[in-house]
Amino acid sequence: MNRTKMNIKMDLLRVSKTALQIGTLFDDKLVKTFLDKAKLEFKKIDDFDRKLLTDLHKLSKKIPSKNDDPIKRIRWGEKIMTIASRMSLE
Repeated sequence: MNRTKMNIKMDLLRVSKTALQIGTLFDDKLVKTFLDKAKLEFKKIDDFDRKLLTDLHKLSKKIPSKNDDPIKRIRWGEKIMTIASRMSLE
């Protein structure tokens, strides 16, 4: 098991959990913190999973705001979760 990839996966799952909790106020500061942490960790890996960093950069530019439609927030969170689930742990 690759510890760096596990860290990335956990950071992305924290981000998606924050986005998917519609009943609470969206904490964009927390989301940016964990996205930045995941991006730094991505730079430590050199295999095919590194291509997922491109997708993460695109989604980072589309972080929902606190006033955005809940459906938009859910879809964004699902896309982050998809990146996390596509990572191998080897």
